Amino acid sequence: MIKVAICEDSRMDRELLQKIITYLMQERGLAFQLGVFENGETLMENYKSHPFDLIFLDIMMSGLDGLETGRRIRQADVHAEIVYCTSSKDFAIAAYEIHAMGYLLKPYEPGRIGAVIDYYMLKHPQENRKYIEVKSHRKSVIIPFKDILFMESDNKVVYIHTTTQGDVKVYNRLDVLEAEVQDERFLRCHQSYLLNLQYVAGIVNSDFIMIDDSMIPIRKSGRGLIVKRYREYLKEMLQKEEINPVIN
Repeated sequence: MIKVAICEDSRMDRELLQKIITYLMQERGLAFQLGVFENGETLMENYKSHPFDLIFLDIMMSGLDGLETGRRIRQADVHAEIVYCTSSKDFAIAAYEIHAMGYLLKPYEPGRIGAVIDYYMLKHPQENRKYIEVKSHRKSVIIPFKDILFMESDNKVVYIHTTTQGDVKVYNRLDVLEAEVQDERFLRCHQSYLLNLQYVAGIVNSDFIMIDDSMIPIRKSGRGLIVKRYREYLKEMLQKEEINPVIN
């Protein structure tokens, strides 16, 4: 999960950057959280307890400007990647001194932002793969984690139910595919089922009900722990929404 922050005092630029980043991250099948801030002070208040991995930081801001915000981030976190955003080339040296990963000139262009994201993924390859590649009908099929509703095992066949590609039939064992999707969203709730928690609508009796109305059984052994994990996931998602406010 890549934690991305946008700190930009121009509402128009902020909203544009948010749309571009969201589109590019989703296009690449990357799991991410996006926090949006209109000034350096608000970003730093959140940063103390909830740091970010990739920060798009406007330089020319009132109050705490981008350069000083970057210095404070760097003092607190040597690993965060900072990308400076500005309409001037005059701050390139100062950005270099803070060890910024990138320098984006306005107006924002999707191609340049995409190149920044790709470079980040090259530097952090462990966060790169957010998809599963399988063989179906003798063809290679790539399915982003975010598109998987659940997997259903039937003897030596697994059906991967997706939001975008229908049901993908794979000749493999569910245990093998489970090992390929090491991600907090996935839960093995039954010997024959692996589901994506982000698409669970709720629990009815002894089943998970998915957003497509599919009913997924919860095994009797360890049922309490499975339900607990689901509730913990819901709590985590709510907390992430609270600490990563989107400013409209």
